[in-house]
Amino acid sequence: MERTSLIHLAVATQGWKRETVIALLWLAAGALLLPILIYLCGISFLGSYEGGGLGSTFGTVWRGLGAGSPASWVVVAGPYVLFQLLRVLIYVWKFGSTAD
Repeated sequence: MERTSLIHLAVATQGWKRETVIALLWLAAGALLLPILIYLCGISFLGSYEGGGLGSTFGTVWRGLGAGSPASWVVVAGPYVLFQLLRVLIYVWKFGSTAD
């Protein structure tokens, strides 16, 4: 399924289906984009890794998920958790000030 069709599906659906699509999109971003960004930032600031590359970064994250590593779970689930935190903050900001 294309990225645009997934976004349209998330907008068009409601309830748990919409939340499932949103969660899958953010978890995919955490699983696919964040290891790339971590690798690129690492080589930019620290230089090249001895015996390591982008593939080993992905391998470390994926093996950590299987082993229950909190760091790997934070990397993968981080974008979704931050998105949910943003939703809560927007809700509180919009509706919290009306309680007089």
